[in-house]
Parts: sequence; structure tokens; C-alpha cells
Amino acid sequence: MERRHAAYITAKLAAKWAQQPASTDPNYHAGRLRAVRSFARYRILTDPRTEVPPTDLLPRQRITFQPHIFSKEEMECILAGSWRQWAGATWFYCLGRYTIYGLLSVTGMRVGEVLKLDVEDVDLDLGVITIRNTKFGKSRLVPVHETTRIALQRYQEERDAFLAGRIVKAFFISAHGRRIVHTALDRAFRRLTKRIGMRGASDPTGPRLHDLRHTMAVDVLRQCYCAGADPERRLPALSTYLGHSHLNYTYWYLHQNPSLMQQAMMRLEHYWETSV
Repeated sequence: MERRHAAYITAKLAAKWAQQPASTDPNYHAGRLRAVRSFARYRILTDPRTEVPPTDLLPRQRITFQPHIFSKEEMECILAGSWRQWAGATWFYCLGRYTIYGLLSVTGMRVGEVLKLDVEDVDLDLGVITIRNTKFGKSRLVPVHETTRIALQRYQEERDAFLAGRIVKAFFISAHGRRIVHTALDRAFRRLTKRIGMRGASDPTGPRLHDLRHTMAVDVLRQCYCAGADPERRLPALSTYLGHSHLNYTYWYLHQNPSLMQQAMMRLEHYWETSV
């Protein structure tokens, strides 16, 4: 405003400022204008000449995202690949990755929830995981299958032997005996999916760790259709298990997956045929 000798904020000036940085991301420009809009709403109280940029000026664009739903064969490749000791990886390192990827795929837990687990949160006697202070500030219990409990117990025994008496709160630890950080696990997963051919060597995008959560939710709903059960009745339980704050977030998994939509249509067509 000083450089342009402007005495008050105008929508035109705000839009020019928002688009000054060279960026191909329109949402970045929209975010800058949103900041000006907030300030303009405050400023207009003391300077009525202020123009509040309209919300349809540089609007935020919704990005349609399609998660990768892993097939059974792909999951087998991921779990088998995590055991391979590439680049001198230790056996304990491979065991940790194998256990984490497996846990994510069968429980649908968020990556951050798994990495924040402490030893006291994993009850191997009852086969129940306690997730504390989740994304929405709530805690929940996640019961696991007996095979998962056995895999977690195996990891804990090897973890305790690796630490050799050292006390570490984190359940999943790195080769240095510290809590694994999200960025390190994400890099490891990207390297693994490249090595097993699930993404190109130079691909900037590809399967993500979070897609394991999507896959678990889709598989549960798909099994409901295949077994002739009513997914509508199962959704509240699935929503609670996944830690969703609202049932609408669980419905998203149904709407975003073509195979589930096809199953829903087949069931609807069968209902129409039998009711005629």
C-alpha cells in the first residue's frame, strides 16, 4: 500500500498483492488473499473506505484426490519387501517396519497414532491398543485380532532384547533406540515402494502410508457387501474404530471408491428386480 500510495485497502490492490509470488498453486494465492480479507474485516471498523475482497475473488480450489487402495497381492509384496535388508538394514529395523506396516493395514490407525504409542498403551494380555489424545483430542480403544497381538508381542520381545535394559517409553523405536518420526517412516515407505516396483524411480507421487488406512476401511465395507451384510449398520462401528469425529468422514470412503459404488449399485439393482 505504501509503494502504491494507497490510503485504504481495495479488492483490486489485495488481489494484486496476493498474486505477486510466482506460484503455480492457485490455493497459495487464495490463502494470501484470505489473510488480507481477514485483516480488511478488522480494518473496516475504523476506516469505512476499506473494501473487503469478496469470497469469489481467487477462491480456494478443491483438489480431487483418489487414494491408492492396495490389493491383497500388493500388501503381500509390501510386507515381504519390508523384510529385505536393503542397504545394510538390520534385522531389527526390518522387523519394526514389517510390524508397523502390518499394524497400519489391519487396524486403519493413523500413522501418527501408531508412532505415538507408548509401551503402556499396548496391552498384549487383552489384545487392546489405547490411542490417547487423537486427532480430535479424544482417546479410544482399538481391539486387535489374535494374529496381530502375536505379531506385536514378537516385536516387543525383540525390542526389549535390543534395548538391553534401557527404558524407552516409545513402543516403536528406531535403530538408535528412539521414537520413530513420521518423516523417516514416510521416506522408508517411499523407498520400499520404489524397490518393489509400485512407483517409478523419479515419480513425485505414488502410494502413501496413509493409504493403508483407506484400504482397511474399504476392505471392511467390501466384505460387508460380499457377505450380504448391511454396510449402513456397520458404518457407525467402523467410524468409531477409525476414530472419526463424524459418520460423514466414514461415508467418504464409500463414495471415493469405484468398486464399492459398483457393489452398492448391484445391490440396489437386485432390490429393484426383486421388488418388481
